[in-house]
Amino acid sequence: MKDIAHPDIARRLENACDGNPDVPPLNFGRLKWFVDQLEKHGVTVAAETVRKWFAGETMPRRAPAQALARILKVDEGWLLTGTSPDLSEMARKTHNVVAGGAVNVVAGFIQMAGGHPSFPEEDDVVAKANNVNLYAIIRGAHYRLHVTSIVGERGGYFLIPHDTKNGTVTLGVIPQADFQVTIYELDWPTIEKVGTRKPNGYEVRLADTTAFRSVTSFAERL
Repeated sequence: MKDIAHPDIARRLENACDGNPDVPPLNFGRLKWFVDQLEKHGVTVAAETVRKWFAGETMPRRAPAQALARILKVDEGWLLTGTSPDLSEMARKTHNVVAGGAVNVVAGFIQMAGGHPSFPEEDDVVAKANNVNLYAIIRGAHYRLHVTSIVGERGGYFLIPHDTKNGTVTLGVIPQADFQVTIYELDWPTIEKVGTRKPNGYEVRLADTTAFRSVTSFAERL
């Protein structure tokens, strides 16, 4: 069995393909399509090379990476490192602090409603692959949760990572006055309908959150 040396890049390549209408589905000519598209951008590679990139066995060099980013309409820096081009370093650190607080708030609400929240361990590969920052058992049902909070200015927005799409429930937390919060379940069909596709996820503006279901209690299953 071959080593998966670059699983994060492989995952970001899959995420960049997901929802991009130009990219053929898996097993329907995707590798050849990339070979042809790369050729148009002046990069000649074999289908096996593309397969290795998507499998995480090897990492594209600078010229192929630039071409892949243009083909997939994503930021090259995000594709190679996972760094969001939409946030400054200070904004990213601030968001991480606020998001961590939102996770703690949701965990507290779940526990007070009789549920059982728990936080992923550092070596939890499932949590890392699916952007899970909270597990919960609610009325006997097990959930993988991604809890996010408002980012940016101009009314703010949620940034939902692509890798929460498969089996992870995303909860968006909006702080209100007097120690109150509003929580929405950000389901993927609605995210793709009202959101804006970004290199590392979908941006859902605060004004569009009314399209989502409001979570008013964790006493029952989501």
